Amino acid sequence: MDMDQQADEAWILSVQRKLYQWSQENPDDSWRDMWGWLTNIRTLRCAWRRAASNRGARTAGVDGMTVGRIRAKLGEQRFLEGIQAELRYGAYQPSPSKRVLIPKAGKPGQFRPLGIPTVKDRVVQGAIKLLLEPIFEAQFWHVSYGFRPGRNSHAALEYLRRASLPQKRDKDKRRSRLPYPWVIEGDIKGCFDNISHHQLMNRLRSRVGDRQVTRLVAQFLKSGVLAEDQFLRTEAGTPQGGIISPLLSNIALGVIEERYERWAYHRAKLYPHRKCDGVVAAARTRAADRSIGRCVFLPVRYADDFILLVSGTKEEALAEKSALAKYLRETTGLELSAEKTKITRLAEGIEFLGFNLGAYWNKSYGYGTSIRVPKAAVADIRYRIKQLTKRNTTLVSLGEKLQEINAILRGWANYYRYCAYAFDVFTSIDWYVGDRIWRWLRYKRPKAMAREILASRRPSKYRRTRKVWQDGTTEQTVLAWIPVRRYRLAWMGKPNFALSSGELDA
Repeated sequence: MDMDQQADEAWILSVQRKLYQWSQENPDDSWRDMWGWLTNIRTLRCAWRRAASNRGARTAGVDGMTVGRIRAKLGEQRFLEGIQAELRYGAYQPSPSKRVLIPKAGKPGQFRPLGIPTVKDRVVQGAIKLLLEPIFEAQFWHVSYGFRPGRNSHAALEYLRRASLPQKRDKDKRRSRLPYPWVIEGDIKGCFDNISHHQLMNRLRSRVGDRQVTRLVAQFLKSGVLAEDQFLRTEAGTPQGGIISPLLSNIALGVIEERYERWAYHRAKLYPHRKCDGVVAAARTRAADRSIGRCVFLPVRYADDFILLVSGTKEEALAEKSALAKYLRETTGLELSAEKTKITRLAEGIEFLGFNLGAYWNKSYGYGTSIRVPKAAVADIRYRIKQLTKRNTTLVSLGEKLQEINAILRGWANYYRYCAYAFDVFTSIDWYVGDRIWRWLRYKRPKAMAREILASRRPSKYRRTRKVWQDGTTEQTVLAWIPVRRYRLAWMGKPNFALSSGELDA
């Protein structure tokens, strides 16, 4: 990193820390002077570097310009100075996004619309995000995990597992009562395409009082999309694919947690003598309400997917489902899917973020909760491996085939490595992969004898006692060697702007 880049990053970090600390100290106020920072060339340079280092840097918007073409024709400095001049003189106008349909994984024939902004719009959106994110990150609650720095799906699942784990023991020393026997699995119809612009902008203006910044955000929301040379207006929703869209969706969907403020983050009932924070106060309130028989609702949200734990009866869960649907309609313009929003017993297990979460009974300890690999996920990875090792895929070498399979296996295993009994699942997949490679080699070399094919199966360079398929320096990835353990909430990191200048970043 050169000195200019270090100076830019240090400057923008100091601005972000100032905004973050101010937001924490003034939760009901709005910041009124942000335009000077937004149009500063240092902010634009930081936003450019992040857009240029993204995988989508080679993808062009409606103007046909990529990062490489801009560097070759204009140069970075001239390009950014042009954006700065347009912003300062009020001449900047966002371009429509180019609509691309992306196939949905595991759903043949279904596509997800993705809006690709121009590189210029990506830079401006990135600059806006650099300044808005610290303000709202200081106010987002701990039960929100999607599209936030330092948080991921594993943390959301671990929080759910711990929250639904029984704490109290009966006289027989067993945990026989689940704190949340029922679960509402939330599903929103076309969430990102139907968020009300009016409601979203009201929530944005409550924290950002600079009219030039809010007007620019509104312009992005109304910029429209270009699909097959046809311009389509965007009267609602945040375009998927925009840099600022995940942040805007979190701002809009924060109303879900706020509905359950009493049990999620108890900030309204503040006592001068209370020494604990809102998280601890909410946990105490949940315990107190459950002890007197009052129904308790605890939400956990990852982007537009959310789970609502219910401590009451099924009738109370049904009533809350209807009330929540009405509340979302009024506050965000979104509709809950009546068919896909299900009410399920926790003991039967639920599917969330591609995992299976459920309660199980142990005759010695009582109820426990665990996160497991769904059978559908195992069937899917086996299907993908089978497609890669069919007869019509034998034109490549064994090393190239191993590299292709290994990339898929490593990504899949790293996602499911924190599940219970993941080792057993990984072992079964290792056997299946080894068998499919054997069959693939038989297809590739039909006249070879078995011992000639088995010559490619040699001791691993990582564990000499285990033989794996090899070709040169490339060998089969063994999932059983990937460490399996439970995810810890302490592993969640904080964004740099949330750390004081003297605090070390782990």
